[in-house]
Amino acid sequence: MKDIDPVELSRQLKKPSGELGHQVAQKLNESNQKLYELAWEMTDFSSIRRILEVGFGNGKHLSYYVDQNPDLIVTGVDFSEEMCDEARTFHHELIKNGKLTIHCVDSSSIPAADHSYDLVIGLNIVYFWDPPDPYLEEIVRVLKPGGKLVLGYRPRQAVEHLEFTKQNFLLYEPDELDALLSEYGLKVTRHQRNTYTKQAADESSVEITDICIVAEQP
Repeated sequence: MKDIDPVELSRQLKKPSGELGHQVAQKLNESNQKLYELAWEMTDFSSIRRILEVGFGNGKHLSYYVDQNPDLIVTGVDFSEEMCDEARTFHHELIKNGKLTIHCVDSSSIPAADHSYDLVIGLNIVYFWDPPDPYLEEIVRVLKPGGKLVLGYRPRQAVEHLEFTKQNFLLYEPDELDALLSEYGLKVTRHQRNTYTKQAADESSVEITDICIVAEQP
């Protein structure tokens, strides 16, 4: 991965495609694991019935939700056809049993009725909402009153020095993202931060700060 041109790596992180895209997605499963664990620790799966994950990569983790609560109905939205195909391969039985639906569309246009979901989750995707307006408008539309949005991301100061973040990435500090969510009527109720050393997508060793926030639909 360290030999990939930073511009190409940035493009693949935004929308994995081709054989390289499958390799990047596998690497993301490893590099994002701590961020997923942080998000899951902050989520009470017993109290929800319908969950939407936006930008799920290859979706290998999607079965985790049903493992936590067998009554959950899970929907995944991603705009990479290769990633959607891979998620369908991983979870054939969940799809067959009506527990998981995969939509291969851009999340600025979610194929769901208003107020459909108790929880929307998106990890390491906020950078690619450019501009963020249509994506947040859709999330607000599909969230139920009292529903929650969980966003996981790495703040600007933790990743701006990496070459691949200089293209296709909108980076935020916590106060900036909080302010953006509040513009759409979402109330940020919780932050959690985890700092550690990890291997970046270009295989350099860096100190990373993961942040997860929970915002509620009034």
